[in-house]
Amino acid sequence: MERMGGADALMLYLDRAEAYNHTIKLQIIDPTADPDGWSWGRFKAAWASRVGLVPRRRQRYLRVPLGLNHPVWVEDPAFDLDYHLRRVGCPAPGTMVELCELICELYAHPLDHSRPLWQIWVIEGLEGGRVAVLLLIHHALTDGIGILRMLNNFWQTRPEALEHPEPVEWRPVPLPSRWRLFLEGLRDLPGVVAANLPGAIRGSRAGRRIVADWCREGRTLPPTPGDPHYPAPYATRLSPRRTFAARSFQLARIRAVGKSLGVTINDVFLATLSGAIRALLREQTGTAPTAPMVATVPFAFVPLEQRTRDGNYSTTCHTLLHTEIADPIARLQACKRSADTMKAYFEATREANLTAVLNLLPPLVPKLVDRINEIKSGGLLPFWNVVASNVPGPRAPLQLGQLKLTQWFSIGQLAHGASLNVTVWSYVDQFNLSVLSDPKVLDDAWHLVDQFDASLVELEAAERGAS
Repeated sequence: MERMGGADALMLYLDRAEAYNHTIKLQIIDPTADPDGWSWGRFKAAWASRVGLVPRRRQRYLRVPLGLNHPVWVEDPAFDLDYHLRRVGCPAPGTMVELCELICELYAHPLDHSRPLWQIWVIEGLEGGRVAVLLLIHHALTDGIGILRMLNNFWQTRPEALEHPEPVEWRPVPLPSRWRLFLEGLRDLPGVVAANLPGAIRGSRAGRRIVADWCREGRTLPPTPGDPHYPAPYATRLSPRRTFAARSFQLARIRAVGKSLGVTINDVFLATLSGAIRALLREQTGTAPTAPMVATVPFAFVPLEQRTRDGNYSTTCHTLLHTEIADPIARLQACKRSADTMKAYFEATREANLTAVLNLLPPLVPKLVDRINEIKSGGLLPFWNVVASNVPGPRAPLQLGQLKLTQWFSIGQLAHGASLNVTVWSYVDQFNLSVLSDPKVLDDAWHLVDQFDASLVELEAAERGAS
């Protein structure tokens, strides 16, 4: 048995019928270079030979009786690959529009918590003979950066055999009894407290000290969830439904703007998103926003190469999307200032050990906070209004045998109080945008994708005029 960390367990505690916490990982395959062509049977055999390379794929979780400690990961003796690996056809003509509509339907079904928390849908019938591989994976298994470890255990940077030559032998043990779960949960409690309480105390003191120092120096603090000074049109209670859209942009376009104006790729992303939301709200309400809004930004505090196990090693910070500024260059500069403040605060408060605090919290506490957060439509949890994430992905093209991975999209979940998620993953020379929303606040995610495109074009034109 392997006990969950507090951050992993939190993702389970927050899981609800409306606020489900599985995430979308979408891989688009071009099989035209494979002389044998596409084969569902061969692909399934490849997965069967590789599934053991990530032990968590064959593990389920078990709760500790009475909520005495966090749940544990155990091998699932009833693991059945046929349950987790499924096949479906995309409605004609198989464009990204039809694919994303199908993904909305598949994503809105919660995962079975009595089994390993992931599912693959192989979607055939895309334009040009392409095939989509949709991985739905619960956030309790890993964070956004951690998915790269699983990706790298399947895809390769060079042609190799489709099936893994040395599949891992697997001999699952029987599930532990409830009595054993209780006793070991009780036994582990002193160790959990001893390992995390000093860090939680130091972290809390460090966080308070940094805030006091910044206030004394007159420095601006980043915004906080629920701050009434900022409008929050996406801080709503969720419905069970979702709308999803995805589009690839050329990474070179983003880099060119950033290089010309002396800003980062992330600054360009936040400014372009701000312009897109400004246009969207003006279209929906008839008036442009007059104030900035808060965005939640995930940060990984443990690099992938330093991780010794799968799980969540991320936290969230907050910045401002300057939707109130009409001029694209001025908007970019304001977004950069806000993002720089957020990054400086994150670096200053690294010792404010959120992981240690989460490890110490008994399951009842986050569950209670979550229920109150749902009633209040957000504000008590760090996920607020808009989630905006920009993640550097693989720089080299990936493939499986002769099957080439042509596009990679990834996006996290929604939460009560954060009904819009906009995530970018780069892949080779692509800047791959995903939008996930509740239809109550955005009836069609493609509207925001189109506005993002228009906002980028506007920023490029302004950059050319300024140079």
